[in-house]
Amino acid sequence: MADEGGDRELPQRARGEARAATSPSGMPAAPVLSAELQQRLDAAVTAERSEAAARERDKPAGGEVTTPSVRSADSLSGTRPPGPGAAVEQQRPRAAHAGPVTEDEVTEWLGTAGKSPEAGPPPGAAAPGPAPAPGPAPGAASDAGPDAGPDAEPESASWLGAGLAALIVIPALVIGSLAVVAVRHFTGTRAGSPPSAAPVRQEAAVRGETAAWVAQQVSPGETVFCDRAMCAALEAHGLPARDLLVLGPLSPDPRQSGVVVETAAVRALFGTSLDLAWAPGVLASFGSGSAGITVRVVASHGAIAYQTALAGERAAGMAAGARLLADRRISVPASARAQLTAGLVDLRVLQALTALSRHQPVSVVNFGNVAPGASPGIPLRFADLSATGQAAATVRSYLSGLNTRYRPVRTVPVVLPDGQAVLRVEFSAPSPFRAPGG
Repeated sequence: MADEGGDRELPQRARGEARAATSPSGMPAAPVLSAELQQRLDAAVTAERSEAAARERDKPAGGEVTTPSVRSADSLSGTRPPGPGAAVEQQRPRAAHAGPVTEDEVTEWLGTAGKSPEAGPPPGAAAPGPAPAPGPAPGAASDAGPDAGPDAEPESASWLGAGLAALIVIPALVIGSLAVVAVRHFTGTRAGSPPSAAPVRQEAAVRGETAAWVAQQVSPGETVFCDRAMCAALEAHGLPARDLLVLGPLSPDPRQSGVVVETAAVRALFGTSLDLAWAPGVLASFGSGSAGITVRVVASHGAIAYQTALAGERAAGMAAGARLLADRRISVPASARAQLTAGLVDLRVLQALTALSRHQPVSVVNFGNVAPGASPGIPLRFADLSATGQAAATVRSYLSGLNTRYRPVRTVPVVLPDGQAVLRVEFSAPSPFRAPGG
């Protein structure tokens, strides 16, 4: 039967010819199929609907991309009568898609492109019927026919786009996260907290301590070199403005007699030239680090002349100390005797004690300086005497009448750390020796 009419052409409908009979719904009436073919088509349609329903349940929320349907089941029942090759032709789409390819299937496939294999439909959703022939995945252009060609390109492009996006987006996210963490680390803990005022308070405290010492210990009339803030503090503690000389960026090295208060601002102006060239002797030091302040004696003729004068002053002190030790009206303990022998006591102190010994007996407890951090060789400017009550009043009265050169700046009662009460005879700083011409 297949051989009969095999060489005849199929009848074709001419333009304007009446169409084939249609169903009441307006669709062309499907040709009568054999029972076996009809049963297989029904089974394929049922399997496809079941598979589409299962995919619809598992599909994640999101928009869908629709494309024209590749082949519908209606295309298999066209006007061409079925022949011996119809079964094979109908099996091809079912082999690739496990049933007729509908628009929903193509939409679902495009929606899941670029996802991991775990996101696909479960293995149990395969349609019943003949096992699909091994071949390329859905959308491959090899077996799907000419209609599958557009589908193959979106699959590869989708995977490629997803890979490129991952390579770009993931490093960008990592870099952005690290940047945020770094910004929070370096600025987050400081943005809301005010700067600490501890250094400012420390500098002010050291400046006040230094100003109080200079106002009490430095001889009246001595020129004091200082920066603007230090000069203001000294004036607040009672020093007259005429005795203060403010140092600035254009100030030369101080060369006239006096003392210089070396603060951080003064160190920035002169560097090491003060201690090496113009002010080698330290009278007192306060604080530490950048807040540290040093009070220095100015050597108007330079460091070498100052050291020469200091050596001469020590030699004179050794001679005066030997004479004082020979005076039987003056008693000196062993520790104080060593200071006298080394020539470390200010000549003004020795002369005042010698004059006092002519008036009454003198008992020396010790010699010293009211100056923390003084450099070695700076003369000791006070003497503690064992005198209390009426004896202390007599000493004060006598010393106040001495020549101004040997008159103490103050004579006050003091209690030593060991509890002993003494009368302190104290002279101002710096010691009156000067370099030649000073």
